Amino acid sequence: MATDVRDRIAEQLLALLPFYHKRVFRPAEHGVTGMMAAQYRTLGVLLRAGTLPMSELGRRQYISKPYLTVLVDQLIRDGHVERIPDTRDRRVINIAITLKGKKHLRQAGSMYKDDVKLLLADLGPDDLEELCRSLESLQNILSKIP
Repeated sequence: MATDVRDRIAEQLLALLPFYHKRVFRPAEHGVTGMMAAQYRTLGVLLRAGTLPMSELGRRQYISKPYLTVLVDQLIRDGHVERIPDTRDRRVINIAITLKGKKHLRQAGSMYKDDVKLLLADLGPDDLEELCRSLESLQNILSKIP
């Protein structure tokens, strides 16, 4: 029984991804390229996790080392992240988000939040309340996953 429920949950969560990418995170409408979307994801990971070694940053996003290097180099040029040498192992380079990177990520988040609010404009009050409760419940449950 538990396996059946996990299968159904997995299917439902995966079914949300196309909706998310087509209707919520619409990068093309904001002139966001694939590289810029990857930059937003990278900044988000660093905002939540703090300073990370390059290898861990790539692992968390399933990004190859060569692509991650290009991505981080661009973020450094834009002033959104910085390289910090590891004090325990000089071979390790850590990446940290800068104040400018945090501000940039907040601005992008605000833009996408406004888009979501527009997307929800045609829903009635009952649907909005149910959706809000469902998402709050989903967030609560998912926060229990280690």
